[in-house]
Amino acid sequence: MFALGSSTSQVINVCTTSLRIASIGFIFMGFSISVQGILQSINYALRHLIISLLRLVIFVFPLVYVFTLSSDVLTLVWFAFPISELLTAIISMLILKSSYNAKIKCIREEKTSNNLIISISREYGTNGKEIGKLVAKMLNIAFYDKEEIKDFAVGNGLASNLINEELYSNFLSLDVNKEAIINQSKVINEIAFLHDAVIIGRASDYILKNNKNLVKVFIYAPVDYKVQNIMKNYNDSYEDAIKQIKKSDSSRSNYYSVITNKVWGDKSNYDLCIDSQIGNENAAKVIYEFVKKSRYNLRVIIFYIQLVVLAINILFCSLQLVFL
Repeated sequence: MFALGSSTSQVINVCTTSLRIASIGFIFMGFSISVQGILQSINYALRHLIISLLRLVIFVFPLVYVFTLSSDVLTLVWFAFPISELLTAIISMLILKSSYNAKIKCIREEKTSNNLIISISREYGTNGKEIGKLVAKMLNIAFYDKEEIKDFAVGNGLASNLINEELYSNFLSLDVNKEAIINQSKVINEIAFLHDAVIIGRASDYILKNNKNLVKVFIYAPVDYKVQNIMKNYNDSYEDAIKQIKKSDSSRSNYYSVITNKVWGDKSNYDLCIDSQIGNENAAKVIYEFVKKSRYNLRVIIFYIQLVVLAINILFCSLQLVFL
């Protein structure tokens, strides 16, 4: 165009045409770029790169070459860009669907059941694990902390392909790792589907939010009480105990907020909050009584609903007999 000595008006006309045609691709480009962001967030960097190459290289150059064979090249060549964006958007949709099925659908399609699940979140130093064990013993149900969750995963073939370092990262660490979160979600859902259980931490209250018989408990205590527990249980100094409380609670808070987008320890997130100063056994009894009462109330509600349904059925049957 420039080699032929085109006038300013001709250049402006060509540029105007190119912008109008190429801008059509913005409609589809926005979708593809959004998909790229999603793929990055779920650790699919290679698929993100593939979409970029499709948009900017793989489709563009062959299309441009084809259009240069036309006599009206200065008009048609610009269609290479919107066509490229359209084709990329279609493939992006397929890639997104595949990625969704692999990473997200497995979490969203949660198995739900009527099994009783008591999810216990706790501040460091409150003896939450010990309280959970007592509750499980009182109710004669299974108990799961991080070690038991890991053992369940290995024993049931849900983590048989992981080496020791990966097992630690997936089930024992509080580092925010996408693969670990997905794997733990699968295992916790499987546990909840199989039987009643007490589950300690791991954002299980959020992972199992669709469970029909989920009881969410948070255990807290004043700092001095927690420090005394830590010094007694781990022989730490006062200063080390304070550091451990800050470090552990910060890790738990970060882990919980990433998974749930909620504030860890916010009392409104739980069904029952207990100050563990009352002692391990008393705290366990409070949870036990709360669960028993909740299950009783649920049975009563279900019973009355069934009575209402029965009454409605009887009424309709009576009306049918009258009209017959």
